[in-house]
Amino acid sequence: MTDEFKVLPRSRMFDLYSFLNKENQPAFKAVAVREIDITKIEEIRSRTAQGEKRPTYTSFVAKAAAQALMEIPEANRVAMRSLFSYRLVQFERAHVSIAVERDDADRNLNAAFIYTIYDTASKSLVEISKEITGLATVALDSDDVRLERWRRIKLGIKMVPLWLIKLAILFHRHIPSLYIQNRGGALLISSPSKYGVDFIVAHWPYPLGLSFGFAKSRPWVEGDRVVIRKTMTITMAFDRRILPGGPAAKFMNRICEILEN
Repeated sequence: MTDEFKVLPRSRMFDLYSFLNKENQPAFKAVAVREIDITKIEEIRSRTAQGEKRPTYTSFVAKAAAQALMEIPEANRVAMRSLFSYRLVQFERAHVSIAVERDDADRNLNAAFIYTIYDTASKSLVEISKEITGLATVALDSDDVRLERWRRIKLGIKMVPLWLIKLAILFHRHIPSLYIQNRGGALLISSPSKYGVDFIVAHWPYPLGLSFGFAKSRPWVEGDRVVIRKTMTITMAFDRRILPGGPAAKFMNRICEILEN
């Protein structure tokens, strides 16, 4: 016994997330970064009718990413391993997933679960905002159908042997229909902005990981003048096997163009 440290009880949730994280292969990942002017976004948010909820920044990023995925289909892919090799799977629709931070993972661990906005490109900003609002705080024992994936994870961790959960994950990872059902599509969005962080480079077990930072007023060069604009920083981690540097830059810039205009 010591007052210098303590060893925490084993966490099956931690074991599961460690297993999932093995899919992150840094050798295949690269990162693009760009700061954008969000003046137009703020204008849209300010025009929200009284009594209606303002579209969230996440909804803008999700909508822009979905539109770019439909315009640039080579970005809307995942690499899946078959018996002897990898093969590329092309998604025909844009299913954007978001990382939702929860404080009920287990007693010693906060964790994120992945929620998928299916057919994101077909939904309005208001529809997307309504769909994702409250995911971090709604009670697990509520009848909210949006938490079904998180309930399955929690119940599995409690009731099912870990080796069997890992086997199920392998099936999800290598069968396209199960991948879509349990993970969504090619792109996941995460954001540290609510903590005041300007940007983060996050690697997730997805081909594309999009993050945005804290929106605030910053110096901005406009022509030959320095002005003050509200901006945010967008970062994108991408799998270079699926989307090489040039096409990745084109995809990233298209997302930023949509957000700025």
